[in-house]
Amino acid sequence: MIAVLVLVSLLAMFGLCLPGLLRPMPPSPAPDPPAAEGEYPESMTAELDPGDEEFLAALADELWPEDEYLELEQTTDGEEEPGGTDMLL
Repeated sequence: MIAVLVLVSLLAMFGLCLPGLLRPMPPSPAPDPPAAEGEYPESMTAELDPGDEEFLAALADELWPEDEYLELEQTTDGEEEPGGTDMLL
């Protein structure tokens, strides 16, 4: 008797799930085309939120405390620019 109740319950659950199982899957979106050789898939000019800029600046300062590119250098017009070498422009 219990086996019959379990079997009927399983058949009822299968019957309730059957429409969902037979429903066709929605089409998946088409993947983005691959970037051409020499191109970057991400934006190289994207603006960051101020909070993200602060976080990345703090992270860079922690990971590379002696980074020579963070030092300001003098140019021939007297203006300071972030540099990477000791060469004057």
